[in-house]
Amino acid sequence: MEQKINVSFKWHDQTFKGQVEREYQNAFLINVIEPYDKEIVEKYANRVIVSKKVCRSIE
Repeated sequence: MEQKINVSFKWHDQTFKGQVEREYQNAFLINVIEPYDKEIVEKYANRVIVSKKVCRSIE
């Protein structure tokens, strides 16, 4: 089983944490864990594609 990578990233001047679901050439598909954001849940089903440049790995 593949281990999920935890990352933090900035989106709209707010820092979020999430797990990488899929890796693309220059971006990640991230399942957002915290903090809860109504816009992300309603518009994006709690998943966003984020550039690798703005992601930081967390333990």
